[in-house]
Amino acid sequence: MTDAQISLRALSDPADLEQLQPLYEQSDGPSYDFFKGLLDQPHCKAWCLLKDKQPVAAIWYQCATEQADMIDLRVLASERRQGFGRQLLCASLTALGDVSAVALEVRSSNAAARALYQSLGFSETGARRNYYATPDGREDAVLMTLTLNIGGSVT
Repeated sequence: MTDAQISLRALSDPADLEQLQPLYEQSDGPSYDFFKGLLDQPHCKAWCLLKDKQPVAAIWYQCATEQADMIDLRVLASERRQGFGRQLLCASLTALGDVSAVALEVRSSNAAARALYQSLGFSETGARRNYYATPDGREDAVLMTLTLNIGGSVT
């Protein structure tokens, strides 16, 4: 058995997105169409992680001056719990360049994502009450922030 080839690819062209559509099917969070529009914005930065030339994860940021807001980190359902989210998040933090802080929000019930972010040094900085819709009502968003050294290394 051979090892899979893993690579990082910056997303800059709408044509790049067609391969990502399976990531956004039957999934919570922003839609595929939302990301098609986001890529046209000048402050959007996005990457995908490829496994044997097929996308298994994508991450999206909105950047302004030295602050980046992570809009979405998504891993293909069949590829979860294999470290691809961590690998993509770490690579993208380095690729952000002159960003000194990254902020995000995550569902309070998403224990796996919260554990990943905390393991990389993100701190909880607040909450948005009843932010997300759920089948049973509403759910809080947990706000988290990470301070970086220039070049993406964790402070």
